[in-house]
Amino acid sequence: MPLRHEELTPEELALQEGLDRSWAYAQRALADPGFRAELERAIDRANESTAVPMTKGEFLAQTEYSIE
Repeated sequence: MPLRHEELTPEELALQEGLDRSWAYAQRALADPGFRAELERAIDRANESTAVPMTKGEFLAQTEYSIE
């Protein structure tokens, strides 16, 4: 992939602009003390969880398939 924005195709440029917006949003969100604290609490809960993930087969067995 080209290193300079001037060398990007329109599709690559659109993707890069989206990534830039996403990165900027993440930086603003993480700078918010309330948001960051909630994120850290959620990470702690996930790390402390003893839950066992479902297997693919278990998930599919509990998922109803329908065609509409």
